[in-house]
Amino acid sequence: MESFDVIVVGAGIVGLATAYHAQKSGARVLVLDKGATGYEASSRATGYLSLRGETPEECALAQVAEKLWDELDEELGYPTEWTQKGRLWAAIDDGELAELKATFQSFQATDIGFEFIDAKACRDLIPALTDKTLGGIYTPRAGHANPQRTTQAFAWAFLDRGGEIREHTPVLSVLEKGGAVHGVRTTRGDIHAGTVVLCAASHTTKLLEPLGIVFPLAPVRLEAFVTAPLPPLFEEAFIAHGLAVRQTRRGNIHVNGGPFEWIDVDVTGEPAKPTTPLVRNIAQRLVEVFPVLRKAQMLRSWAGIVDITPDTMTLIHSFDTPRGLVAASASGHGFGMAPAMGVAIADLALQGRTELPIGDLTLDRFASLPGDWRRAWNWQAGNINT
Repeated sequence: MESFDVIVVGAGIVGLATAYHAQKSGARVLVLDKGATGYEASSRATGYLSLRGETPEECALAQVAEKLWDELDEELGYPTEWTQKGRLWAAIDDGELAELKATFQSFQATDIGFEFIDAKACRDLIPALTDKTLGGIYTPRAGHANPQRTTQAFAWAFLDRGGEIREHTPVLSVLEKGGAVHGVRTTRGDIHAGTVVLCAASHTTKLLEPLGIVFPLAPVRLEAFVTAPLPPLFEEAFIAHGLAVRQTRRGNIHVNGGPFEWIDVDVTGEPAKPTTPLVRNIAQRLVEVFPVLRKAQMLRSWAGIVDITPDTMTLIHSFDTPRGLVAASASGHGFGMAPAMGVAIADLALQGRTELPIGDLTLDRFASLPGDWRRAWNWQAGNINT
């Protein structure tokens, strides 16, 4: 049987960041994915640093990631297009303004330095915003990067250090004996490792079920699109009207958000990712926020499957039983958190502990979660959140 020190299941940005740091630390690491590298949640990322206030428990780890982002191009040796020009959450109707003001209370629970600004200040930052803008939350500390380039940068840097990635190799189960993992079973045979790290989005839930472990994730299909390149409009990471919008270095407007559909997944199959009529709703919202984009040409659209925890926070857990097993989900925040998550998860995989602040992000917080939580949350397959 083939043997590695660490097997990472999932070639998204979190799995690749973990593999990179473990390989850099001297371990022999194999990454397995049932599809292509960076093809699911990482392909659907907007590219924002997750320096936010909605979930204060994540802020300490996000601030670690902020420091790592500044050095990431040099660390990996490949460009990520990272830029730190701040982040604005804006409201364009009374309901959104009331919601932002309520959310701002949790932002103030952090030490990041958010401020609530009026409509004029919002439009001073981004003059292309609609004149219906009523106010927003701003921080100068956030930033964004190119999701495809960054995921590929981690993959190339991992390979440069001698790591191995095997695409289109579904993992069928985690092998366990005597209270410890000893590898994985794939469609191409068994592979041995004393440590297995699951960063496989909602497939992680399926892989842990036979071990009697409840790892609560719900898969959701989200759509995105980009426009043809346009003259510079703004540099900030921007959130409004249920959308995340950034302008790329080449001038494309990259849009995520709007309505999304809950789905189910299995261990080996690839979920369908059609472009649906929901894209029209996303485009309409974009024009309502930026009327100047009314005649912008859509270049392409796509979808990705994102794993969401019941409280929409990052989840990182190292198991005592079976030993050698670590699992993680970023709940839609993986892109921005990945530089720090990769360090923390690699620490757990190789040393069994980490100095990074993940104490509030373990599986323990779901000890009393009801078994039918997806039905209770109305997150069952086929339902659409608007």
